[in-house]
Formats: sequence, structure tokens, C-alpha cells
Amino acid sequence: MFRRDPRDPLERQLSQLRHQLEQTALEEDLTPDEELPPPVPSDVAVATPRTTWQPSETPSRVPTPAPTDRLTSIVAANARWEGTLQTEGSLVIHGQVQGTIRATHDVTIAEGAAVEAEIVAHDVAVHGTVRGRIEARGRLEIHPTGQVVGEVQAPSLVVHEGARLSGKLKMGSSDAGEAQG
Repeated sequence: MFRRDPRDPLERQLSQLRHQLEQTALEEDLTPDEELPPPVPSDVAVATPRTTWQPSETPSRVPTPAPTDRLTSIVAANARWEGTLQTEGSLVIHGQVQGTIRATHDVTIAEGAAVEAEIVAHDVAVHGTVRGRIEARGRLEIHPTGQVVGEVQAPSLVVHEGARLSGKLKMGSSDAGEAQG
């Protein structure tokens, strides 16, 4: 057995990583795909084989995107849609859309997406660019990277710092406007 006073930094990092992985496995009742070697005492330098340990599932403290369910439609970044797009669920747009969009639930315009359309949905979140008319029955939220040019109608509006909104704005639901007129 060889002893060194100053441990090799790589060995120290490997030892710390093993310790963290063991703690994570214990806390979350995860079983590793392979057995971990025993921890290295702090005063002993041992050559260890390089192996990669991967948990059988993602630890719960790592944020994961919301799962796409069977009622979520997606327009991919490399896709272009012209015409009417109607869904009984939610819609996420990463690409380009021209025409009319109608969704029972939510419409999300992702960063980098370009939409020139009339949008009717419960909630609308804009991270990209929208030109046209937006009618949100619940809430319209324009994020810092979002740009909206056109007519907007929503009972609730959130415009984040850095977002751009230009055009006509009408607060309230479309039902309230028809009842008054």
C-alpha cells in the first residue's frame, strides 16, 4: 500500500463523485446498473477502473420538461403550416404557421417560431414572433423573447420585461364585449 500526503485531484474528485452517487441512490431508493467499488479511504491512493454509472431513472430533483400527452400537437422547428390548424387539446409551435389556429386549451409559440395568423385559444404563451390577431379566453403571456404585432383580446395579460407588444389591445372576454354592445 502506497500513501501520499497530497492526493491526486482526479482521485479526490472521483471519490467525491462516488460518495454523491451513493447518497443519491440511498435517498431515492435507486439501484445502480452495476455495483460501485467501495469508497477509497482519504489517505490511500488506489488506481480504479473508469466506469460510468447511470441511474435507472432520472433523479426527482432534476427538472424535466412537462410530458407531451396525447392531446398536445407540435409544429416542429423545420415545419411550415399554411391554412387552418384546429385541435381539441394544446398546441406548441416551433416552426412557421400562416392562417388560423384554434385550440381548446393552450397555444405556445416557442422562441424562434414565426406565426402570422388568427389565434383563438384558452391560454396563449408567446416566446417567438406573432403577427395577427390573438384571442385568449384565459390569459395571454408574452415572454422576454416574444413579439406580438396586431390585435390582442384577453381578460388577463402578462407582458414580461423585454417583450414587445404593438397594436390594438382589448382587455376582457369576447362574451363581455358582445353583451355590452
